[in-house]
Amino acid sequence: MTAALQAQELPRLTWRQRLLRLMPWHKRLALLACLGIFSWAGSGMLHPLMGYLQPRPQTMATPQQVLPLDHLRSPAQVLGAAGVAQVQGLRLLVLAGEPYYQARLAGELQPRYWHARSGQAVELVAAHAESLARHYLGRDEPLAYAGSIERFTGEYAFINRLLPVARVDTQRDDSLRLYVDLFHDRLGTMVDERKAWFSAFFQTMHRFRWLDAAGPLRPVLMLVLLASIVSATLFGVALFIARRRARTFNRRLHGWWGLGLALATLSFASSGAWHLLHKQGAQPWPAPFVPSFNVAELDKAPAADWLLAGEELYMLSLLELDGKPIWRAQGQQFASMSSLHYLDAQGRELGNDTPRRYAQQRLDHYAKSLGLGEAQTLTLQHSFDHEYGFVFKRLPVFKASYADAHNTALFIDPLDGALASRVQDADRTEGWAFAYLHKWEFLAGLGNGYKHLLLGIVALAHVLLALVGLSLLRRGQHR
Repeated sequence: MTAALQAQELPRLTWRQRLLRLMPWHKRLALLACLGIFSWAGSGMLHPLMGYLQPRPQTMATPQQVLPLDHLRSPAQVLGAAGVAQVQGLRLLVLAGEPYYQARLAGELQPRYWHARSGQAVELVAAHAESLARHYLGRDEPLAYAGSIERFTGEYAFINRLLPVARVDTQRDDSLRLYVDLFHDRLGTMVDERKAWFSAFFQTMHRFRWLDAAGPLRPVLMLVLLASIVSATLFGVALFIARRRARTFNRRLHGWWGLGLALATLSFASSGAWHLLHKQGAQPWPAPFVPSFNVAELDKAPAADWLLAGEELYMLSLLELDGKPIWRAQGQQFASMSSLHYLDAQGRELGNDTPRRYAQQRLDHYAKSLGLGEAQTLTLQHSFDHEYGFVFKRLPVFKASYADAHNTALFIDPLDGALASRVQDADRTEGWAFAYLHKWEFLAGLGNGYKHLLLGIVALAHVLLALVGLSLLRRGQHR
């Protein structure tokens, strides 16, 4: 009875007192949060600078050299004589004014080349790579082919998408190197010493690449730090509300500063955690479609009668349709109008529905692997948007929409049938959140320069806030 009476006599805590009890937790979590803030905000300040200092090519357009179609031998004559029975890809290209067949063979990283008139095998990987590098640099300078890569690396990251690529080194003081796609003449990226350093620092600090070897420990640690940032921020706001007035100017400054950044902090941390969890739960992509062509079927040499009226060809490459080889011919008509048409192995024109049929067959391959059924719509997309962003690199693409539970959309590159992207409802939602809550795309109307400047200032403000908080904590411990 006495104990019950004593319990009833204890004063009830006010809501302010309850909130003030969060102070020890705010301090503990803030210490942990500082690790994340210094890593993410510190490296985040560099991200706009990385974009500003990115080496820029003279052009992003692929080379357009007219293909000579006179006196060519057929692929069957040229490759067959070399003992090549099957290829995974084949195209006609021109280097130094001479026509060559470029073939992609199973199990080989680098393409192989044969002169399309003499049939002689020629080692042209280095020359081709250096020619592409000069095209994108827009100038003639000393270059050196430095090999090809088939996997993404710290320097040539996944964001560049294209594989395999050849590396070409310049002799400039900044050690600029270019990564080029030899099979389609596309530029992967350009990297100089400054960009390499910034990228390595950003990968290490922002994405915790130093923990890659630790497996699941890396995302777990990142999520713990993100959770501590969110919790410390919420507790800090609660303490600011509970306190009528902080005892010192520095504490009042820290409180108002933290309150002013609270929404930005929660925006960055929550969207970053969502992005990390989304990537961890992402389904693997289906195996790529790999065509195989019998060289013996390619017994017709490209010739001038394959051209449309007034046409000059820039690209002639082999694709697979209905299990048979067809040629994709792209060029320019009457020096003003682009042209694209398809021919069978004998050079006969195919119908106008050929590109859609080709895209549909490649899409069916991936849809079958993913269990998606038939496409509901199929459209050709010429520009990037919120669903298919610039990070996917390839344009134009065919987009197919499916009526599955996730409203899946698949994007196919018509140039080689590669799966450019797979987007589902979860990707759209997370992508929107990451774009607007993490990258602040709502500021895009100001222009990239002002948007990046503002983001850098906000990131710096977070670093300074953390330093002020650590200073207050240190002073409190010395009292």
